[in-house]
Formats: sequence, structure tokens, C-alpha cells
Amino acid sequence: MKNKFKTIILVGILAVFCGSMYYTTMSTASAQLNYSIKVAKTSEGNFTIINGASYVGPSFDTIYTMTGTAPNFTKAKDTLITSIIDDFDKSPTIGYIKMNNTNNQSSGNISGLANPFVSQDQINQKIKSVLTYALDKIEHPIGITPNVGDSREIKCKFGNVLNDFWCDIPTFAIK
Repeated sequence: MKNKFKTIILVGILAVFCGSMYYTTMSTASAQLNYSIKVAKTSEGNFTIINGASYVGPSFDTIYTMTGTAPNFTKAKDTLITSIIDDFDKSPTIGYIKMNNTNNQSSGNISGLANPFVSQDQINQKIKSVLTYALDKIEHPIGITPNVGDSREIKCKFGNVLNDFWCDIPTFAIK
């Protein structure tokens, strides 16, 4: 009888211990996953049809505006970068991105296919680079001391010239 009682007590202690470990693990995981970043996207562009052929140009832009708190941007960094890259990869104009701005065209000319040397990987690396720069500025602001709960904004502009891609923090808006 004493062994049965000891076994019941041991099982009860193990159940309580395992339950508390599960609760601790789940509450930690929930705390780490609790963040939100709002992303708005606008795209502008034009194309011309001449004698049955369609031409993109002379320019197009995709602008992403992201808002959230600094801790949320920090937690969402990898997912945010991946999501923006995946979304931009689906753009119908992505095949028309050139490396540099070429202003030697007259205003009446229409740009056709872009420089074939701009690869999908180059575009993705540039997006990652400029977005990481802006996210780092949010995480480690220089010259200002924003309040902890203040909302931040990142604005990124990706167009038809790879070297002109940029992201910046236009304001430190108050919630």
C-alpha cells in the first residue's frame, strides 16, 4: 500500500512538473511571436503599345510603407524582408529592371527590355540590403531618443533602376 501511495505521489509530481514546463515553454513562445507590422503597397507605371508590341516605360515604381513599433520591427525583421522580396518577385515589371539610370534616350523613346545582366538574385540582394539598413536604423536610432511605444515608419521605393532602390525612415510618428 505504501508503494502504491508513493507511486501516485510521484506521478502527481511529474504531472505538475511537466505541466508547468509546458506552460512556461508556451508562454515564452507566445511572447516571442506577438508582433504586428502593417505594410501598404502602391505601384505606378505605364506602358505603350506600338504596332502590336507592348513596351514598359519609361519608368515604374513600387512603394512599400511599413508601420509598427521598434520592437515589432526587430521581431519581424526576417519575415518582413522575405515577404517584401517574395511580393516584389511577383511584379510583372521585374524583368525590366536595369542596373543604372541611362539618360541618353530622348524623351520620345520607350525603354524595352532592361539590361539582361540584372539577375533576380541581384534584385533580391539589393532589396535585402536597403531594407536591412532601414531596419537597423529603427533598432538603433542615432541622434534621437524616441519613446518605447512610438510607432515607426519605413518607406521603400523600388523602380526600374536597381542602383536607385532605397528605403528610409521619413518620420518618427507618435502613436
